[in-house]
Amino acid sequence: MGKNGRFGKGYGAIVGKDTKSPLRWKGPGFSKKAEPAKSKRAIQDEETNSSAISEAALPVELQQLLLNIYRDTFPGVLASDTLQALLQEVKKALYERDFTKAFGKEEFLEAYSIRWSPSRTLCYQSILVDLLEHLTEISPVCRITPPELEDGSAGDDASPMGVTCFGGGAAEVVAFGGFLRYLQDTMLRSTGEDVLAASEGLDKLSLQGKGQQNDLNQQSSPEHGLSNPDRSPGIDLCLVDTAQWQGVVRKLHDSFTTPPPLSKYASSSAKEANEALTANTNFKVTFRQDNVLGMSGSELVDVAGGRPMLVTLLFTLNELYTSSIGKTTAFLLNLTAAVTSGSLLLVVDSPGSYSETTVGTEAKRYPMYWLLDHTLLETQKSRGSESVPEWVKLVSEDSKWFRIPESIRYPIPLENMRYQMHLYRRV
Repeated sequence: MGKNGRFGKGYGAIVGKDTKSPLRWKGPGFSKKAEPAKSKRAIQDEETNSSAISEAALPVELQQLLLNIYRDTFPGVLASDTLQALLQEVKKALYERDFTKAFGKEEFLEAYSIRWSPSRTLCYQSILVDLLEHLTEISPVCRITPPELEDGSAGDDASPMGVTCFGGGAAEVVAFGGFLRYLQDTMLRSTGEDVLAASEGLDKLSLQGKGQQNDLNQQSSPEHGLSNPDRSPGIDLCLVDTAQWQGVVRKLHDSFTTPPPLSKYASSSAKEANEALTANTNFKVTFRQDNVLGMSGSELVDVAGGRPMLVTLLFTLNELYTSSIGKTTAFLLNLTAAVTSGSLLLVVDSPGSYSETTVGTEAKRYPMYWLLDHTLLETQKSRGSESVPEWVKLVSEDSKWFRIPESIRYPIPLENMRYQMHLYRRV
């Protein structure tokens, strides 16, 4: 949901903090302030927790491409003289938890998208790649070996991967679009038909500013196999949110499925090679404006039932709990009844998230993951027997860092992220 989990005090370390002065531009990226010297304790803490840093096998060029999607989709917003003031207004509303105001205007949604969504996009995509082996269980399209190279009939089902994001908006559509591109490129390399063409495709992605994109935004060519959608992986993505993200989502989706803009000075060869990041038939996105805490069981079946699929609550669940633990518990139970056996539930949120509820006359605070496990994994005793849990926890990370590569460029500051992550499978 638009108001659910989109901002918080523990959002993550900032790479290039916001200032009251105008944004400082330098070439294709931004000029960062000199970082203060780290204390000995901070260095020791980083060394101790180094194993908890996300090191997904993502090409830096692909991460840069996803940032370019934001840059090229909202060039007017990024170039606006009032951008800094607009960001401060949105930030103030988020800090005060006035979500109706923060996500009540299209200009606010676009400003949020170009400022806070990019870092989450990269983080989400790294998580998806880390969980690839589990995603393969629900969707054959996640098998990076093409069906014709597999033994037996394991790859016969070419149905797109079904995904429903509760609380989904800009970050989710770009993350899953990027994940789809990752699957396509990895599948191509696995064929052995033209490994060089596959690697060169990512090398052509724009690593520089908009004025340079005429030579570098040539990420798809016929050799990439994207001109044959039937051979490529596909994703059907459904986003459900209280805020009206429809316009932003449509613009970002269009950036994936139409050739990127080229300079009028682009060469003929550049224009010929300029293709969409993925085919429209391979990446289908629908948006539904709704409050998940008010959705009925049949409505949840409409968006998350029918077949094994991936359901996500990305920086959303703790906000739901904060709104109402009782209603959120009911939502999770209704979701449990709605999804098909084998479906996966991915929950990502700020580490150390707590929600408070009143028990009797005392207010008690519960960790988000405890409330979640209590709802999904607790067995029920009836007539002396104990029921089987309806979910199985596959992966759990209490605290993990995602760090943005130093080499990538974006017009405004981005943030590293610390998060907790839990993956469940419906029995």
